[in-house]
Amino acid sequence: MRATTVRMDDQLIDRVDGIAKSLRRSRSWIIKQALERFVDYEEWYIKEVESALLEVERGEISSDQEVSEAFKKWGVDAR
Repeated sequence: MRATTVRMDDQLIDRVDGIAKSLRRSRSWIIKQALERFVDYEEWYIKEVESALLEVERGEISSDQEVSEAFKKWGVDAR
């Protein structure tokens, strides 16, 4: 494991410290958890966008009518 330095404004540090106190954890633990969640989400998001772009390139997209029909199932007018 390696250490790194992060600059944060006082308000953000206070918020992190508040969470740490509530959870009885260290500031470092809270920051590490937050970064892991952020990185997990960003990795997932990038993969989903890349996958969607490949679908578009292959012409695997829905027509306007298909989208409207899907919304009608939920009682929503897509127009």
